Amino acid sequence: MRFHGYELITDWKNSQCGQTAAATRAGKKYFLKKYQTPVAPINNGTLDAKTFAHNEKLFNDFVDTRKRVNQAIRTIAGSGGNIVIPCDEFIEGNQYVEAAEFVNGAIDDDETEGVLASLSVDVKKLLMQTAAGALFSVHSKGIIHSDLKLKNVLLVRNTTGNYVAKLIDFDSSYFVDEKPDEIVGTIDYYSPELGEYADSEDDREEIGKKITEKSDIFSLGLIFHFYLAGALPEPINLTDKLKKRQEKGKVIYCWIALNSGCELKLSPLIKSPKYSSLIRDMLQKDPNLRPSASDVLKRLREAEPVVEEPWPEHSIVLDRDKLEAADIAGLKKVTADGEKAYELIYFDGTKKPASKDELYAMGLLKVTAPKGFCTPWDEHGLVFDIDKIKSRGFISCEQKIMAGIKGYQFYRSDSNSMFFKPETLLAMKYANKSDGSPAPAAEAPAPAPTPTEVKAPEPAPAKETPAPAESTPAPAASVFAEAWEEHGISFDEDGIKAKGFVRSERAELGGVKGYNFYTADGACRFIRAEMAVIQKLAKKV
Repeated sequence: MRFHGYELITDWKNSQCGQTAAATRAGKKYFLKKYQTPVAPINNGTLDAKTFAHNEKLFNDFVDTRKRVNQAIRTIAGSGGNIVIPCDEFIEGNQYVEAAEFVNGAIDDDETEGVLASLSVDVKKLLMQTAAGALFSVHSKGIIHSDLKLKNVLLVRNTTGNYVAKLIDFDSSYFVDEKPDEIVGTIDYYSPELGEYADSEDDREEIGKKITEKSDIFSLGLIFHFYLAGALPEPINLTDKLKKRQEKGKVIYCWIALNSGCELKLSPLIKSPKYSSLIRDMLQKDPNLRPSASDVLKRLREAEPVVEEPWPEHSIVLDRDKLEAADIAGLKKVTADGEKAYELIYFDGTKKPASKDELYAMGLLKVTAPKGFCTPWDEHGLVFDIDKIKSRGFISCEQKIMAGIKGYQFYRSDSNSMFFKPETLLAMKYANKSDGSPAPAAEAPAPAPTPTEVKAPEPAPAKETPAPAESTPAPAASVFAEAWEEHGISFDEDGIKAKGFVRSERAELGGVKGYNFYTADGACRFIRAEMAVIQKLAKKV
């Protein structure tokens, strides 16, 4: 069946807007949408002149807005991009119809939740970035989408196998400075200001002024929360009125909770402080406190918070287990009022300043590392270059015998330490000969330093968790261990091999679960889970 130049390949089916169907033209597949309302009035004598003129104006204004919105977005949206905009519009009979290119790889609405649940956080990050980028482009044209919801941010698997998000359904969109008399959307995803507008009978024009692009940001924040947690945020601290409503089985929408003075609780499934902080800001009741689409995109591209090494002059060692137990995801060096201090970043996204003394008071530091730098073994005849050693992040050292070899254990402020043989110190110019004889040439190969945990016990650990500093068994064929379940990571074999490692195994050192990584020459290095992710040996799942 032909329809205005298109060959229908499905029957028309009812939808929220009216009717939809699939069609082809010139070998391409299209998605047709026929609007049920408003329709052009038919002058068959049943309408008086005034009503006919009113209905005709409603239809003409609707068509004009739709065409101008489509035309504006077409300047930023091309075929195959992350904005799906109609490529054709026309009037058939007394109805307005739009045609858009069919999106290959789109996930059906009834499959979206299941697919999202199967995706890693890294994949979801790409979804959020593509959605925010598309919305930024729309907002750059002064257009409010006005109906962002899970099904209108289409989940698509592209030809490379990656999942991306595409904005669709601009049926309710309008220019910021041309708000229609009736602003619509989907009630689950209303912003507080849109909900207030919908509920109000008086002063609607004044309330409507609050509705800006930031209304879309609130809706997008709800979508991001669904991506990461599989549900919308939970309204908490409900008023008595809302509790009664809930007892009756009625849904307490997020915008209703906020407009009633209640709060939204983000899901504990959102582990990343970066994402929880961003979503919390996007869901602010006050539109002025929400980030713009550009800010959302920028924050999504920022790296996850990491635990930086403390200021070298503070000579402190962090206890990472205690940081994690205190729900601290990151620590950043800062300067406050001319004093060197720190910023703690919690898993829920909140931030707190802290001085060195406050880190002590909070019990976040280890006190087992030696203070200062030891005297070299007499027989080595060395003089340490303390400035050079400090510039590499070491804060102290002590004499140590490792596998029968006299050397030195150097401690960093991030709770790691490394064992150095005397020839390695000379080669790395961490020390010089006390008699003035030249150090080995810089290019001379030096034995690989072997890290160990602060104050690791001298006895060899159990067979299944060998201490890397004590034993460096020759590697067998390339084989890589499975990650500890609680770490929530998966290893990247290509990334591991690129670093020169040929084998790995699960291990514990000083009570910390991690992994022994072996190079082809038998050298071993113990790496914690978070460092494996930072060094791109693994990724979060």
